[in-house]
Order: sequence, then C-alpha cells, then structure tokens
Amino acid sequence: MRQKASVADGGYVLFQGGLRKHENSRGDVSGSYGEYNGVVGVNYGYRLNNASLETGLGFIWQYHSETYFLESAGENFRTFGNYNSIFLPFVLKYDVPTGPSKKFRFGAMGSINFLLHQTRNRNQQGRGTYYFDYFNDRERFVQYKYFWDSPRISGFFKAGVYAEFQVFKSSFLNLQFSRAISAGPLRTVTYEWEYQGQKGSFTDDLKIEGYMVEIAYKLPLNLFSATR
Repeated sequence: MRQKASVADGGYVLFQGGLRKHENSRGDVSGSYGEYNGVVGVNYGYRLNNASLETGLGFIWQYHSETYFLESAGENFRTFGNYNSIFLPFVLKYDVPTGPSKKFRFGAMGSINFLLHQTRNRNQQGRGTYYFDYFNDRERFVQYKYFWDSPRISGFFKAGVYAEFQVFKSSFLNLQFSRAISAGPLRTVTYEWEYQGQKGSFTDDLKIEGYMVEIAYKLPLNLFSATR
C-alpha cells in the first residue's frame, strides 16, 4: 500500500542541497573552494500525471572574484565580493516513469528563482587602498573608490535534467544536473582608481551562473493517509 501511494498523484515535500561550479573566481587565489558554492532548499510540490509544480524557499551562496588589468600600472587589480541570498523558486518538472512498478523516473526541469534577501550585504559605496604586492613592495599601490547598483527585482533561471528512484518502498532520492543563468547582473560595481597621477575606471558585474549538481530526498504526502 505504501509503495502504491508513493507513486500516486498528490503533494510531496522535497529536501535538497548541492554545489554550483561558477564561471568566475578562478582557483589561482583561493583554490578550488573559490570555484564552488552551495545551494540548499525545501520545496512543496504537487504531482499530476507526469508533471510537477514546486515552490518553497532556498538559500544560495555566491563568492565572486575577477581580475582586471590596469594598463597604467602594468598590474592586475582583483575584486572580491559575496552575494549570499534567500530565494523563492517556481519549478516545473516533467518526467517519464519506467519499470513495472514505476520506481525509476527520468525527466527535465526548469525554474525561475527570485532573490529575496542578501545576508552579507556590504556598503553601496566606499574607498580603499589596493597593494599590488602587500608583503614585498608596499610602495606600489592604487587608491580606489567604488559604488554599486543593483536591480530592484533580481533572480536567476535554472534548466536541466534529473533522475529519481524509489527508496524504502515509500520515498524517492533525486539526482539533478542543471545550469543556472542570471537574468542580468545582480550587482554592478563601478571602481574608480588612481595610480601615480593616472586615473581610470572599470565595472564589475556579479551574476549567479554555472553548472549545478543537486541531490534531494522526496517525501510523498500520500504516505500519511495510506498508513491510517
């Protein structure tokens, strides 16, 4: 009875977590850690035939670093930033059950994810000193100031494929591979710098993008009525 209830149409809860390999923050400064960021979430979904709709709350980490060459100084200027945020997902899935008892499913998914609240939000403007070689030559540095803009509504899209299989004759394990694409820059930082009388500026765009691998535990709510 539990196995039959678990594959029937109805609501479910999904607990998931994973890693995203983004396309900036090269590992030459912070190792591979700087290239991978996490994502976690809890979703409520409803399955009807082979389609599912989900929504819930998630949290995504974004470590950002880029390098810009300052021609007047002949040196690189590296930027650093974080964009860790709670997000609201809206997910559409479609899968095809296989096997006589429909214990294995393979499908495709797409989602739009709205970023709601940043937990590490630095000042929108400031100034500082950047040393090209802090430990060996403190005579060569650049003075800079920055200010940033961000859209009032921001988010990212996600599209991919997934497979899930039944465990404990009642619930499912889900393995998902997807790609995240930002709708646009989540933050645009403008840097204005001065070095030995020479001045310049550049902009640094922060986005949530890259390939993601997630694993999830799916608990069909039909189980609770089936055991009564």
